[in-house]
This record gives sequence, structure tokens and C-alpha cells, in this order.
Amino acid sequence: MWQLQNFDIDDFLANYWQRKPLLIRQALPGFNSVLTPEELAGLACEPGVSGRLVIEKDADTPWHVQYGPFQETDFTRLPPTHYSLLVAECEKWLPELQPLVDCFDFIPHWRFDDLMISYAPDQGSVGPHVDEYDVFLLQGSGQRKWSINHQAVQNPAIIDGLELAILQQFEADESWTLAPGDMLYLPPGIAHHGVAIGDGCMTYSIGFRAHQVSDVIDSFQLEADAQGLTHTRYRDVTLNRNRHPYEIRTEDILQYKAMVYQALDQSTALWPDIVGKLLSDSTLSEDVETLPCDSFEQATQFLWQKHPDARFFYHADEQQVRLYANGQLHALPQSPENIDFCQWLCQQRLFPLDSLEQTPDPTHASLLLQLINQHALIPVIDDE
Repeated sequence: MWQLQNFDIDDFLANYWQRKPLLIRQALPGFNSVLTPEELAGLACEPGVSGRLVIEKDADTPWHVQYGPFQETDFTRLPPTHYSLLVAECEKWLPELQPLVDCFDFIPHWRFDDLMISYAPDQGSVGPHVDEYDVFLLQGSGQRKWSINHQAVQNPAIIDGLELAILQQFEADESWTLAPGDMLYLPPGIAHHGVAIGDGCMTYSIGFRAHQVSDVIDSFQLEADAQGLTHTRYRDVTLNRNRHPYEIRTEDILQYKAMVYQALDQSTALWPDIVGKLLSDSTLSEDVETLPCDSFEQATQFLWQKHPDARFFYHADEQQVRLYANGQLHALPQSPENIDFCQWLCQQRLFPLDSLEQTPDPTHASLLLQLINQHALIPVIDDE
């Protein structure tokens, strides 16, 4: 449906990804917003949808932020200019957007965060700011002027007292006006400011998250705890009386450090699960209709789809194929058939189980049934 153009992916990965900004004119020639502003506002009124209204002026305070779900009256009270509506995770609610996300499959999908759509009338903005993730900013309709500073910012100074992290100072060294189909890539740490030009500005932000060290440490601790690797207690170095009883010596500190290193050395086999569970971790919203099944045969009577919050990834080594689904591990023996099955699970969006072979692998059938009963797979409901 969509295919990136005027864009050398190999050159981009070698010279721009996580290094420096890149403007791609007509990355998607002829691209038109999938939603109208009114439809985006309607989506922002739905339960479970994450939306924000940012009003720069004509509100109780400058840069006022209001969170959804919204009511229709929230939009009738807006000023004519200087505001923005932002709706996150649009790919979860609009399956027709998934082919747009697939245009970026040259980046591992476990890095993908969400597709956010924003609407702004003339001069609408969320202020100059810095993001700590990679983002592709695709213009969907109207025009937006983007100004950036190529010098990456660490620990930026932000204005006190605001809900938004707006920079105290911002001086652009380059600016562009984007029209529908144009796209701007920004790596983490690049200060930028986007301002709508005229009415009808809609921007599609395809973001790729990056975990902090603290996230990895938390995941490590969970796995190491489960294996008893963090239960070891401190043991003193050889003591002597030639020390003050209240002194912490360097060798004591090194002994504590050695405890942690020992746990790390003993955790080599845990790292696939430490990373796999972290990357796939997701809480499944209960705002969708689910259907438990007692048997695989019963499940074949329905068409299934991934839960909107489901995250599936896999890792293969010499012994096993590990499927990570929403922070849980499902281990299968190493075989080409099991790799194919896990790839199918990760890539597929719809699961017509009745079209599978008559006698599917019992292990595969059991795993599909587990995913259904864990609500990672949910039924496709016919609204008619």
C-alpha cells in the first residue's frame, strides 16, 4: 500500500540512524492523512485511547495540557489557533495504519514504540523540546515548519512549572517546511520545534523507543531473583584489628562490587530471557472482548487477531526457539518448523485457525490455545 521512496535505506542506516537528522522530500509521494481532524478528535473521545490537548495561549495557564478521553464540548471551547491535539498508539486502534508502520521494518520491530497522529490549526505547537527516542515525522496534510539544532542536547534546561518539558532556550540552525509526503528523521537528543502553517496540519510521528540502563537492571534482577542468584550474602574480606570500626575501606567496597560481578558472571544463560521479556513486556488492556477456549478445536471456529497491546518477539539459539509474548516466555525445541511458526506468530495479524493444516503440530496448537486464554489473541468480532 505504501512504500518509502527517495530514500536509500543502506545509506540511512550507515550514516544517519541515531547519528544525525535527515530530511526526505516526498518519502511517500501522494500520501494523504488516513484520518480527518474530526475523525482524530472522535478517536480521542474513545475510552482507552491516549490523547492530549496542548493549548499554548487562551487557556488558564500558558501551555495548558488536558488529557483524554475527551468530550465533544472540549473541542468546541478551543481557541482558533495555537493548540494541538495529539493521539498516541493510533496503530492499535486503526489496523489500516499497520502497513505504514511496516514501511519501517528495516528497524527491528522490538524498537517500535507507537504511531502518534497530531492535528494543529495555524501556529499550533507543543513548544521546542528534546526527545530521548528516534522519530520519523511524516507530514500527513497541511504544512508544518520544523526548526532544529543539530547539536545534540544532554540534560537540557526546561521551563519550570509546566507539564510539558519545553526548553528554556532554543536557537535553530536549520528549518524546513514540510508538505504532505515529506518526512523528517530525528535521532535522540536533537532539539526541535514544529509549528503548523495554516489550518489542517496533521503529522504522523513514528517513534522508536530505547530502554534505560535502569530498565535492563530491573529485568536482570527479576530473572536473577527467580534463579536465586541475588540471594548470596556479603562475606568479609580477611579482617584485622588495625582499622577504625566506623571506617569503610576500599577493599570492603570492592568486595561488594565483586558480589555483583559474580551474579553477572553466573547469569549468562539468563540474558535471552532478561532481554526478551523486557522488550515484549506489555500490559493487556481489558477494554477488549475476549473469548476463552477449552480446546484447539473450539478455537478453530473463530477468527483471531492479536490483542492491540500484544508484543511478540522470538530468539533462537542452538537448543531452543524462545517466543516472548507480553513479558512471558514460551520455549520450543530448536527446529526450522518452530522458527517458522514463531515468525508466523510475530508477523501475523489475523489468525484463521480453521485454514491451518488438518493436524497441526500439537505443540503449536497448545501454544496458540495458551495465547488465546492469556488474551494475547482475541476474537475478531463482526459488528453487523
